[in-house]
Amino acid sequence: MLRLLDIFNEKETTPESIVEIAVFSLGSETDLFILSGHLGKVFGNPAWEYFASRRSLFFILDEGKVADEIPYKLTVRIFEDGGGFVRLYLDLSNHKFDLDKGILWYRREFSSALTRFLEAVLETADPEALKHAPGSDDALRRLGLEPERIGGELDFGFAPGSRLIKVGQVPKDGRILRLSNQVVLQDGVFFMKSADEEVLTELARWCYREGVSSWHLYSLRRWLERINESAGSVSKGYTRDFARFLRRVNRFILRERRFFSGLLDISEIEPVSEFSLLARDFDPTSKRLSELFSSRQEEVVTAALEAMEKLSVKQERLFAAWVVLLGAAGLFFGILELLSPGHPWLWIVGSSILIVLPLTAYLLWARLSRRPVRSIGDEVKLVELERRVAVTQDSISLLERSEKVPDQMREELLVRRRRELRRLERLLEDERAALNNR
Repeated sequence: MLRLLDIFNEKETTPESIVEIAVFSLGSETDLFILSGHLGKVFGNPAWEYFASRRSLFFILDEGKVADEIPYKLTVRIFEDGGGFVRLYLDLSNHKFDLDKGILWYRREFSSALTRFLEAVLETADPEALKHAPGSDDALRRLGLEPERIGGELDFGFAPGSRLIKVGQVPKDGRILRLSNQVVLQDGVFFMKSADEEVLTELARWCYREGVSSWHLYSLRRWLERINESAGSVSKGYTRDFARFLRRVNRFILRERRFFSGLLDISEIEPVSEFSLLARDFDPTSKRLSELFSSRQEEVVTAALEAMEKLSVKQERLFAAWVVLLGAAGLFFGILELLSPGHPWLWIVGSSILIVLPLTAYLLWARLSRRPVRSIGDEVKLVELERRVAVTQDSISLLERSEKVPDQMREELLVRRRRELRRLERLLEDERAALNNR
């Protein structure tokens, strides 16, 4: 473990406190009520709070003193869009220390707390192994997480880097974001003259936006790499995962374009922000990814058409062979009638067998081959829909009885769950009707 002085620098002018924010992703979306159930067993009951008009869960992960000297508090906030952030608060009011970069990744107590958090969310001691484990999607959904995959691999974890907010000192140069109770941005670090919780919340909101944008940019690059590596083997699962990813990023961009801060002037830093980079890169990159998928799908369609052409050629050859067989049989039985007259029944029976039997067999085979078969996959889909209906019904019952969720949020969540229940029940009825008609 690094010594304290390897991270902190002793200076004459030091901040009163430092806030560090690191962003993470758990999937494409999160069921906060289900997730709060098993996280509450580890970190205590969460606080249900609105943050920037988003429903969120707030937990205290850890608190204590860095190297037995500097008090700290590590908290986490989780949103329904599958992301969240951890916030490290360092109290330097009684110390003459400062730091130039974040320490979340350099201190054992912090990194172990973050690891423990991921393990608790995913209910596994080896989150990396979960990325390739069979059945992991169903396991995560039971925990309230909708998985997101990139090229078949689960995508979750912390975005690279973090953001620092220093309270108590303001440099003379830098971008001024707020005149009263000065807020200045310099070299990627936010500086505040004095603590203001509303301004800190607004800065945390900005940091979350930037962290998620950085995560999505990284994921876009990973998608390009995976598609190029996969050559021509693009599966249906790849296409579904890719479509889910594009929808998630598109929703994020549409929502964050409406971002407005009444406390900070971000007009100068907006054009060079991570979000602006994501918005500029998303359309051309997603178009390129879609073109790659389309070309791979065209190859699949071409292969299917070639297979159908081969089947058609086989059928034509089968019909020609049957005609030749009939001609040969007619000739054979005609000669037989000339050599052995007086036995017309032999010719009639033999010709009937050669004509009727192959034709009947072919028609029966064609009918059976076109008839939809009730496959094991259909049964599995039906069972899965029934399970999801039951889970949603149980979730609604638990939510109606829960006293931990504020009334307003409970009603909002109940509306969403009841709407989802009606959708699942319609799908279940349609699937049962389709199976019964087969």
